[in-house]
Amino acid sequence: MKINLNDVTLYYHIEGFGDPALVMHGGLGADHTTFLNSGFNKLSNQLELTYYDHRCNGRSSFPEIETLTHENLAADAENLRIALDHKNLTVIGHSYGGITGLEYALRYPENLRRLILITTTPSGTGLGEARKIAETRAPHLMDAVDKMLGGKCATDDEFIELLTILAPLYFKDFHLFEDEFSEAAKDMVPNAAAFRHSFSELLPKYDLREKLANINVPVLILCGRHDWITPVSQSKILNEKIYNSELVIFENSGHWVYIEEEELFLNTVNEWLART
Repeated sequence: MKINLNDVTLYYHIEGFGDPALVMHGGLGADHTTFLNSGFNKLSNQLELTYYDHRCNGRSSFPEIETLTHENLAADAENLRIALDHKNLTVIGHSYGGITGLEYALRYPENLRRLILITTTPSGTGLGEARKIAETRAPHLMDAVDKMLGGKCATDDEFIELLTILAPLYFKDFHLFEDEFSEAAKDMVPNAAAFRHSFSELLPKYDLREKLANINVPVLILCGRHDWITPVSQSKILNEKIYNSELVIFENSGHWVYIEEEELFLNTVNEWLART
């Protein structure tokens, strides 16, 4: 379904029953479908999950690229909450979606019930560590890594090619989950312009570390021990600075914890939801 919100039209999809939750996808340049085609979707047994594509991503509209800001991404989520007539929300963000979730928590705290952050980061400074990890773990992929971190791809096809080359770096044991990853990504509508903008314009200026103490709702932080792009150190910063937070490290996962350790992911989230 699509809904008009001020200067943007967002594509969204609702599944499940229970407390309302906004689910924020990563990327930027990706879309919500990586959740639908994975074990993540089983959270619909506990929550009413509203998946949506950010502006300039997926099946949502593409206003001027300059409108793709953290402020507008948070405002879009708030306007979607209002349009769906939810009093307050659980927000779930994976990767770049976690960045948007943090921005939402700081800008609209009165409308947030709880926050789940999955393999994300509080600042763009962590990308330096990410490059060092990649250089140690996969030196043969460094050309692609530098293109990724520099937001250097001209077309949507090049963006998909870059993701395909680097896919093994995002998993602890990619060979065991290659089919699952392909299934999760099969319906994705890529957008190289959004990807370029995020890495060249947004992430270099992004830093919420000194504001995290202002988040008071319960926060669940999940990270993969073998994640390169949002290393464990970044989740530890989140846990240290957000008073009402819990950190769970998935010892046998990289960036996609809900694919590599699906059962543990679902059990961890459902147990936390029951307590909060």
